[in-house]
Amino acid sequence: MRKAASRVATVLLLLLMVPTGAMAYLSDVVGHWSAAFLTALEARGIVSGDRSGRFRPDDPLTRAEWARMIVTGLGYGEDAARVQGAPARFTDVPQGHPDLGYVELLWELGLAEGYPDGRFGPDEPLTRAQLTVLLVRAAGLEQRAAVLHAARLSYRDAGQIPAWAVGAVAAAAEAGLIAGDDQGFFRPAATVTRAEGAVLVARLLDRKGLLFDLEGTLVAFDPREGEGVVRTAFGEEHPFSLAVDAAILRGGRRVSPPALQVPDQVWLILNDAGQVRFVEAWYVDMLAEGLEPAGDGRVTVKPEAGEPRVLAVQPGALTFVNGRPAALADALGDGPTYLALDALTGAIRYVDAVRADVSGAVALVEDDRIWLEDGEEFTSYDLAEDAIVVLDGQPVGPYAISEGDHVALALDADGRITYVEIVR
Repeated sequence: MRKAASRVATVLLLLLMVPTGAMAYLSDVVGHWSAAFLTALEARGIVSGDRSGRFRPDDPLTRAEWARMIVTGLGYGEDAARVQGAPARFTDVPQGHPDLGYVELLWELGLAEGYPDGRFGPDEPLTRAQLTVLLVRAAGLEQRAAVLHAARLSYRDAGQIPAWAVGAVAAAAEAGLIAGDDQGFFRPAATVTRAEGAVLVARLLDRKGLLFDLEGTLVAFDPREGEGVVRTAFGEEHPFSLAVDAAILRGGRRVSPPALQVPDQVWLILNDAGQVRFVEAWYVDMLAEGLEPAGDGRVTVKPEAGEPRVLAVQPGALTFVNGRPAALADALGDGPTYLALDALTGAIRYVDAVRADVSGAVALVEDDRIWLEDGEEFTSYDLAEDAIVVLDGQPVGPYAISEGDHVALALDADGRITYVEIVR
């Protein structure tokens, strides 16, 4: 089994270094903190660069730009195009304005209103307080915001949040859509940048299930052919193929196809031809000393260090015992157990358990037999023809077993070795 590594990850929430190449159309977001979000939104067709390929991530976000992002993200881009030539509702968004259709749809959807004097203010920059109110409307959280209109917010500058935005700020924070900075300030009057607005769109769409087309565990992948299979949390398996311009991120960094590994957790965006145009992959794992049933689709995990934890198990979780597919019940009990966890929920999505019958030091290796030393005693075990031998988490042949190795063996009913875990 692989060595454990704690990688606490949330999809699209780490920094990204994007090299030049396919899908790197936004030339000025390379190394920007928002580049992962922007790459996903670009693959979805929600954002794009200007004629020179720039996105201008640190420029102020205007009301019209927000209208374009959120209307397109919610799937009304074609409707906005159809009303582009309609009579102007707002005095300062005349016919011919490039965002007229998006502003009209934003109003029709009830997600924004104009000013009493008939203006919309398309070129006005949005503040964090203003955008939070708009975000809450788009998320369908207005009723929750009304309930929280008098909430006591914990931000250090809570007293500066306008009364009309308190409920929205509380509801958005509760839903995980927006947060304060690392000093504990909300900064309600600060101007929102284009990158910050795009990130909020990505979070909203992810919450609504509109950002990705498919997500699950990568159970097979051929980087040479660009083809693989994803298994959902409920056990459904979907084959896929990569588009030639696919953007692939793993652990928040742009990578090439060979960097994808089974059993990565992946989120996919498809193009119109059904090919994968965007892949976001994460890996969160844990090495435990055993599993015990906890009821209701949960298990108690005994980690190598720390207190036992109760974790949910996805209905479609893959389970292996001694290198072979097995039922979860067969993986319960004591012994090294490698777990892959859902990066968002922490639920178990992959189990690889070693349940050894015998362990000890190798005294002698023959063609199809090994001898273990136990004090002054020596015991021989025959290798089954289909025996699985694992070293450092990778399958190897019996030739990899050497004298002096410490091994854990699983035996069949006839006492033959079906699994060997080499520990060096």
